[in-house]
Amino acid sequence: MRISIITLTLDSPRYFDEAVGSVEREENVELEHIVVHDGDETFIDGLRQQCPAIKILKGRKAGPTAAAALGVEAATGDFILLLHSDDRLCPGALGRLAAAAAARPHVQIWTGGARIFRTLPDNREVTVRRMMGRDVTRLSLENVCDNIPLLSARFCHRSVFDEIGNFDPKFSESSDREFLLRAAMAGLREASLDVMVSELRLHEGSRTIHYRRDGVPPYLAEHIQIADMLSKRGDIDGQTRRFLQNGRAREKLRLFVHQCRAGHWRAAAGLLLGAGLMDPLWFFRIVTVLAVQQRRYGRYDSGA
Repeated sequence: MRISIITLTLDSPRYFDEAVGSVEREENVELEHIVVHDGDETFIDGLRQQCPAIKILKGRKAGPTAAAALGVEAATGDFILLLHSDDRLCPGALGRLAAAAAARPHVQIWTGGARIFRTLPDNREVTVRRMMGRDVTRLSLENVCDNIPLLSARFCHRSVFDEIGNFDPKFSESSDREFLLRAAMAGLREASLDVMVSELRLHEGSRTIHYRRDGVPPYLAEHIQIADMLSKRGDIDGQTRRFLQNGRAREKLRLFVHQCRAGHWRAAAGLLLGAGLMDPLWFFRIVTVLAVQQRRYGRYDSGA
């Protein structure tokens, strides 16, 4: 079996060597590691000398989603995994995938667990969250929308991209969410590897996994756009459409709260007024946030 790992980088990423070093060759696995670098040519020249076995592509300076799509286009593996330059692949994950895929070749997405960790000033690592149980890893609308999508813990067969398309560059902050929502809505065959696949690093330089509370997260506006776009599809049932509409209402509430915290009072007031005018049921839909809190925050050690 051939597996393609895609890693995205900018200039001199701090944890890049750890990410690359975590990708180990395993028995019965033909490995292809692709790095898409969206920065300076000097880094690319140095990387070619340091890691001659890695396939290196120069990005088009169109953002991380376009870089990920470029990597997918170049990948030749049966399965594809995105590994961020600040994360790590868990030992044994590739071998487990090879065995599972050989036993059940009809499965298109194999999902494993993930651990979020942070490094203390004394260099000790502590686990912030461990996601292993199927209640939090299953490819479902609920987990993709209201939990961490876990794209970096999901090996996608190349047929997935043939069936639902590549990553959408319109969503530079939330392409994993949009892609996996399409996958869940398409009813693609997914199963669990029952092992940890990825370790996600929490640090202040991360775009998504951090403790920062300043400003308004740019991904919230994209979440609303994604829900708007997908809920207008003519091929979805009423239950899926209602779920997306309720999700859009919840994200508008989150955006409202962040705008208020940041002191963007005019934008917050406009959002609140516009939400009520565009969707008369908006105030009723946001009540669903109570059920979501359990998925988002209540199971931090699922599968521990």
